[in-house]
Amino acid sequence: MTPEDAALHIGIFTDDFYPESGGVSRSIQLQVQQLARAGHRVTLFAPAVKLTPPTECAWVGLPYWRVPGTPSYLCSLQVGRGRARRIAADHPLDVVHSQNERGSVFLAAQVARVLDIAHVHTFHSNYVGTHRTTPLSSGLNSLTYLDWSGRLLRRVAGQGRDVPAAVPNDPDATADSPFAGRDWRSLARLASAVDGFTSPAGYVVDSIVDASGGALAGRGSVVASGVADAFVRAERKRPRGGVTRFLSAGRLGPEKRVDVLIDAFARLGRDDAELHIVGSGAAEGALRQQAARIRHGKVRFLGHFDDADLIAQEIADADVFVLASYRFDTQGMVLAEAAATGTPIIYCDERLTVGVTPLNALLTGPDAGALAAGMAELTDDPQRLAAMSAASRDLGRGLTAAAMGRAYVAAYRAAIGAHAGVPAS
Repeated sequence: MTPEDAALHIGIFTDDFYPESGGVSRSIQLQVQQLARAGHRVTLFAPAVKLTPPTECAWVGLPYWRVPGTPSYLCSLQVGRGRARRIAADHPLDVVHSQNERGSVFLAAQVARVLDIAHVHTFHSNYVGTHRTTPLSSGLNSLTYLDWSGRLLRRVAGQGRDVPAAVPNDPDATADSPFAGRDWRSLARLASAVDGFTSPAGYVVDSIVDASGGALAGRGSVVASGVADAFVRAERKRPRGGVTRFLSAGRLGPEKRVDVLIDAFARLGRDDAELHIVGSGAAEGALRQQAARIRHGKVRFLGHFDDADLIAQEIADADVFVLASYRFDTQGMVLAEAAATGTPIIYCDERLTVGVTPLNALLTGPDAGALAAGMAELTDDPQRLAAMSAASRDLGRGLTAAAMGRAYVAAYRAAIGAHAGVPAS
């Protein structure tokens, strides 16, 4: 067996509740499954809160910081050199992979330093996009935590140098906020302290490299999140015709802009249409009040689904999947999942490219009026919906979790080589 074929022992670190908290956890779940199927050894390190132990790999439930009742994105693994040394002693890892910019990235860096192994980090979030919906808290984050986290990570990791101040080449990367340039440089500082980094979005990787003045060129790679088998095998059970069902699925927070979708549905003004909303979150109460004022059509809140088969069936039974988030998501994993079920898509963020083509998806403007016009356009064209459904199914078959697993292994081996000072081939 050559070094390129040797099985790896991979430590995956996350701050999110596993596996129920959203797209990041679903991506990690698929990653663990595929790495294990390929013969690699995986140990998952996750907060002990709400942890459902995976069956495919070893796992460790770790202490965490969290205010009771707050969502998963405010949970953080506790960090400390003693904890890192204990993990290193008990788990002879070949590479660590952190998945969030909270405690997990710092703990993974500490473990990597103790073991003298490579550290890979995935940027799942688009911090620049949060300024559109939560400008006050996002601006504060830009000036405080995000600003100093990269500097601290370099100290914790014992590697990485400050990156040159640069502005991303893509003008869209800095169009969302006056803090955008600062945010991208902060992420570049974080990336400079690891041996390799990934993101499901090409624009995130490119903007981080640009913000480093090119210093991080070759260190980042795009790894799209794959689709679980549940979505590929889902078959529509609801009869076609009659009421047109639109579906939204995701966290009910301001960044997902479900309020804009409800506004668009109200503007649609059709008694032969309905909107199903899957998910939960802090904005649910306000969204229910908004939906209660709609005079034509029905809106149903279905709550949070933990079971992939249930959410896959709900998407498969919809006539159109609608994603209203704009300049926030990196990949929009739900788009790939909708495509895999054979469901037509409406979306409004042209930077999202996984799971959408002109054949299976309708790109609209981001405002409620444009979304409503797109919904009306598809409601009145059943033949187009049928063609889009077939195109979604064809596209979805190629969005496999196996491809994601292979891409991560390639990123690990490249990072291991970089850590050892071996130039990329």
